[in-house]
Amino acid sequence: MKLTFRAFLLATAGLCAWPALAEDPAAADKKEEAKPAAAASAKDYTILKLGDDTIKNSEVMDVWKGLFPEGSAPDFNSFDENIRQNVLRGIVSEKLIYQEAIKAGVDKSDEVKKRLASLEKQVAMQTFMEQKAKTLITDDELKSAYKAKTTIMKGEEEVKARHILVADEEEAKKLSEQLKKGGDFNKLAKEKSTDTASGANGGDLGWFTKERMVPEFAEAAFKLKKGEVSGPVKTAFGWHIIKVDDRRAVKVPSFDEMKESLKAEVTNKAVQEYVEGLLKKA
Repeated sequence: MKLTFRAFLLATAGLCAWPALAEDPAAADKKEEAKPAAAASAKDYTILKLGDDTIKNSEVMDVWKGLFPEGSAPDFNSFDENIRQNVLRGIVSEKLIYQEAIKAGVDKSDEVKKRLASLEKQVAMQTFMEQKAKTLITDDELKSAYKAKTTIMKGEEEVKARHILVADEEEAKKLSEQLKKGGDFNKLAKEKSTDTASGANGGDLGWFTKERMVPEFAEAAFKLKKGEVSGPVKTAFGWHIIKVDDRRAVKVPSFDEMKESLKAEVTNKAVQEYVEGLLKKA
């Protein structure tokens, strides 16, 4: 995965201590209370000044949100003070380096101009495709996709299962014998499973449908009744012992619950078809 320069600065910001720099929001508001604009944007305030440049709270929030997938950024203020200060340090580092770059005249170099031209091209294409994508699908298409998906889901089952994963068949057979003699599945999963993530929870994999698992695992799991334990099952990941805790019919989600995921899926397909159309015309 490529690490952006900003992400690099934010990642390395934690290597050094950074004094508390944030100006108290209440104090900032008092300084600005005589200005009408302050009332219009009471939440935004200056955190730090760097010469003629400033860092505002809104900028910090934008950087913070950019570190996570869209719409999934947690509340910045709920994080430890050290983490918040490290984010601020990364922004400060970025601005200081930019100031030095300008002083050195790097912004006027052919290399920078070339990169900016390439960046402008990428941003233009991305913006165009984002706008174009909104015109490529309709609510009727989304409803049609919903109907197709939910038709398949009706009558489908899902199971809640646990597993113990080991490297070889011999170890799996030993575990199978222990379980037949009354061994505690949850305890053995915690002690023996090489899948440490599920092992820590007694091998719990939660609820899943057939298509979410590799075929060999799914076939074995869905043959078991509630409470039953499989013999050794081989997959590309190793050898599994599977226990089914429960079974149920899949709950069909409403259109509104699926709308966003459907929109992403249908849009991706429409964009691919649009690009294919451009290639054919070229």
